[in-house]
Amino acid sequence: MSKNFNNFLFSSAFSLLGIEIFHLAIPLVAIDLGFSAIEIGWCTFAFFLPVIVIKVFSSTIIEKKSKKKTLIYSEVGRLTCTILFIIGMYLLKDESLFWVIVIAFIFGTFTVFTEVTEPAALKILIQGKDSVAILSRYEIRTRAIQLVAPLICGGLITLSAFYPYFIGVFISFLAVFFLLKINLTHASECINTKGGFVGDIKEALGWMRERRFFSLMVALTSINNLLHPILYLGVIFSLQSNDFGFDITGAILSGLGVGGILGSFISKRIISYFSFRTLVLGVNTLRILVFIGFLVFQNPIGYFVFFVLKAILGGVWNVSYNIYSIREMPDSHVARISALSGLMIKASAAAGSLLAGYFISYLGVQVTFFALVLLTIFMLVCSFPYKAEYEKIDLRRREI
Repeated sequence: MSKNFNNFLFSSAFSLLGIEIFHLAIPLVAIDLGFSAIEIGWCTFAFFLPVIVIKVFSSTIIEKKSKKKTLIYSEVGRLTCTILFIIGMYLLKDESLFWVIVIAFIFGTFTVFTEVTEPAALKILIQGKDSVAILSRYEIRTRAIQLVAPLICGGLITLSAFYPYFIGVFISFLAVFFLLKINLTHASECINTKGGFVGDIKEALGWMRERRFFSLMVALTSINNLLHPILYLGVIFSLQSNDFGFDITGAILSGLGVGGILGSFISKRIISYFSFRTLVLGVNTLRILVFIGFLVFQNPIGYFVFFVLKAILGGVWNVSYNIYSIREMPDSHVARISALSGLMIKASAAAGSLLAGYFISYLGVQVTFFALVLLTIFMLVCSFPYKAEYEKIDLRRREI
């Protein structure tokens, strides 16, 4: 693996770690401040709202700009937000609900810029290389962060609500350091489309409409992202109602990282061994069993075990989805298509964050988890069509 890619991987890892710490700490800090489940839902929704508001609009601009500069400016923006968040929390204390929502929205805006830019940067870096190996390593980065971030948040927040954000400031400086060392020069950065914003988006939408199977894969990933924040907040409230501390909560949530790393390590072998249809149907079948586990075994050990299993499936799914989507997307459309698909995926996460508070407040954790099981069954049913498309994907995989 080249030094340039390693610098990108480190910068991406530190950026993601800072984002995850900020995101994960929001509900924990909010609970510590005495916010209700509905107020916490609005705080986390504010973090995802920029996906709905600006992601698609930003994609056509980012597609024509320097990827390196965009990543650096986005990281500096999040660094500034974190510092302002700390100052606001210190001055406002218990009256900080509005401040949390505003800063979460602005932080989420800079996060969107990074999320739109990274797939295009990654496409530049993997040209002519083993995409399965590279994307498996990229996914391991994601899952390693999911292992570390909850432990950092859970451990530090027991000492002070400010500590996770102080660490976030330091991490942002590290991300900027590695971003300054990478080289992202590619012809796609010089794209000059003549259709304007509306024409650019219509072109990308037309590409997606012609590839209905691609849209199905985006839809399945979106539903999965809808489930996660509801499950996440449900587990947190279940643990808090049984008087478990934030350190225990963080350790349990780190199961996502443990399982994700395992899933990412085994993904290359699994992807090469099974057909794409078997992978999709198998992951969605096993996901049903995992969510039934959350419903039946509502204790710390059960939650940890099923978070590990859920994340193993997620690691395999994400590597498979990333390989498929990056291979499918043409160079000239990467930022726009990733923005449109990302809009669906992250808008689902935003909706899940908002719905989580209302579901838990009005239905309780048990009924909420039962509803999630029904949604996993729906995902499996949606996975059966397009048998011919699955076969085409396997044929292209054998030709590479």
